[in-house]
Amino acid sequence: MDMLLAENSPIRQQLLEQKLAQFKDPNLANVLSAFIRSSVDLYPYANEDYAQLGNSRLGGLPDLPVGMDYPVTLVGREEMLDAYAEEFDHTREYVEEHYCWSQDWDWDESAQAFRVPMQFIAQLNCSDLKAFQSYLPREGRLLFFLERWRFSEMLRGHVYYVAEDQQLINSGKAIAELKFDDAVCANYEYEAAYQLQGIASIKMIAPDMINSDNPHLVKIAKARLQALPEPQQAMVLEALAVVDDELVPEWQDQLKGYELIQLNEHGFIPGQILTQSQWANTNWQSSNLQALLVPKQPLPYYNGIASINGHGDSRYKAPELHAAAELGGNAEDYLVLFKAVYSEHSMQLNFIIHRDDLALGKFDRIYCIYDN
Repeated sequence: MDMLLAENSPIRQQLLEQKLAQFKDPNLANVLSAFIRSSVDLYPYANEDYAQLGNSRLGGLPDLPVGMDYPVTLVGREEMLDAYAEEFDHTREYVEEHYCWSQDWDWDESAQAFRVPMQFIAQLNCSDLKAFQSYLPREGRLLFFLERWRFSEMLRGHVYYVAEDQQLINSGKAIAELKFDDAVCANYEYEAAYQLQGIASIKMIAPDMINSDNPHLVKIAKARLQALPEPQQAMVLEALAVVDDELVPEWQDQLKGYELIQLNEHGFIPGQILTQSQWANTNWQSSNLQALLVPKQPLPYYNGIASINGHGDSRYKAPELHAAAELGGNAEDYLVLFKAVYSEHSMQLNFIIHRDDLALGKFDRIYCIYDN
């Protein structure tokens, strides 16, 4: 049984049935059910004040256990000088003479390298999320960092598991100020910190991704169609290209990316009653959004600012293909462990892991990529 699929999650049966009922062809619905994930959406519900250690958090700084230093990237002097030359479009000689660049970083004498802090993205309290899914550790914390230290967007993702019995003493609030030079190590996307709340959700792949550019997805689709004659299999696969025409538009489909982010940042969570006070006292940037909201009614579902076990959004090669090329193995064996809105421009950042590593609780092989 694939615990990652929504069809194997009792608490998602109603959500799944509602989604599959939109498709006229039951064979098409059966194919798409192989791509509907048992996901968890994460919503900011309060600004982080660091009063609680180890809670689920997006942005700001992490809570680190005893013995764990804040993660850094070791960058050699020549490599760092090249980064500054690239950013400011000068020669290395000019940068050395006219910029006090080396003073921006801590120097590690033993490693003969600068200590560049990674970007902290999020921490997840697994105990708080265990009721919504069965594939993450049952307790402990997952810490997500991004190694992005150069203007040319060199990305490497890191995930650290902190066991429940590891004492958290190094609160994010207590961490000494870290050196983030925006030239080569921007951190402004996650300076604001939010406490996160999870809800059970489902995530369906964009059907037009199931095409020849992504043979691993076509393989999964064909496996669901094995009992049908080949001509009927071909008809169902062709129907995937236009399946969006059948779907009833969801509430969030009427919203732009920045409107979804505004809902998230105001702490509005699907299912909660929108009070008259919240509706009246919010500085709505969008008249469209204000018109759609109904005071004293439950808020409809919309995507959280982050999610677990979703899909990378690419109309060309799926993120799992890139992960397999980088880390080895088959694309179908990778999944999006964590996805988060990365900036006000609605960029989506994916942390991808191999299924076997997740099952074993190993988080040392992570591939990071933006949606495109």
